[in-house]
Amino acid sequence: MFDVGFSELVVVGLIALIVLGPKRLPEVARTAGRWMGQLRRFIADVKLDLDREIHAGELSELRKLKQELDSTRRLMQNTSGELIKGFAEINPDTAAPTIHSPEPPALPDTVSADAKPASGRRGKTRNKSRSAKKHDGTRKARSR
Repeated sequence: MFDVGFSELVVVGLIALIVLGPKRLPEVARTAGRWMGQLRRFIADVKLDLDREIHAGELSELRKLKQELDSTRRLMQNTSGELIKGFAEINPDTAAPTIHSPEPPALPDTVSADAKPASGRRGKTRNKSRSAKKHDGTRKARSR
């Protein structure tokens, strides 16, 4: 953002020391640090709120798309069922089997950003090998 190097910071510090004096400079530095901290927290909160709103908008778009796809799937199933019935009425000798399509899996309403996959067998194997090393039947005698 600002291209401020070490030499510029030293010059600003010396000018502040001359203008404010050695007694007031630490107080002013603490106050400025608090203001900067509050400003950074405020900016982080605003960014987080914007990200949440954008994420909520994307989720609503995905829900609308899912509803449209479900209605299209139902329409296609109804149309294909009607075509099969019409074919069976025209040619009753060759009865066509009914086609049933499985229901698609339901999508979750909320998606967690920090969801982690299961660790699998790796942790179990590691724990077994550690326990096998501890209890392998050989013990060293302690000297007292």
